[in-house]
Amino acid sequence: MLTVCRISPIAVPVCLCLALAGVGCGSLGGPASASFASVTIENRSLAEIASATAKVFAADGYTGGMTGPSKMVFDKGASRATTLSRQGLFDTHSGAQTVNRVKVELVAVGETGYRLQCTAYVVRDAGDLLETEVPLANIRSLPYQSLLNQVKKELK
Repeated sequence: MLTVCRISPIAVPVCLCLALAGVGCGSLGGPASASFASVTIENRSLAEIASATAKVFAADGYTGGMTGPSKMVFDKGASRATTLSRQGLFDTHSGAQTVNRVKVELVAVGETGYRLQCTAYVVRDAGDLLETEVPLANIRSLPYQSLLNQVKKELK
């Protein structure tokens, strides 16, 4: 004998809402930028870490540098495919460029360490008054974590 189970039309959206309520944009282990990509560096000065960070990002094709006492911003032109997907065919053909932007911050940890952390964005109309920064999801942090790991390695 076959039993048919009926599901209320409201049950599916309610279950989806409950499931998504547990998945947020914030992190469980620290500030949002620390959850995107971060490393802890001990026994180095802020200037040494900033210099190594600028060197590693420049070697990967980024431009930029210090924007404050413990903050840096680096930009690199995005691929043509990314520009096409963000700007559209006409704007891309007219020379529009999308930029990958990384905001880096040094946060003091204890007496002798710093956490080097970053968040990454895709920027439409970079440099324009109406530029739009779209943060990348944590799932896309691997290349940026790799860059921060290189900074740490550079300082050993």
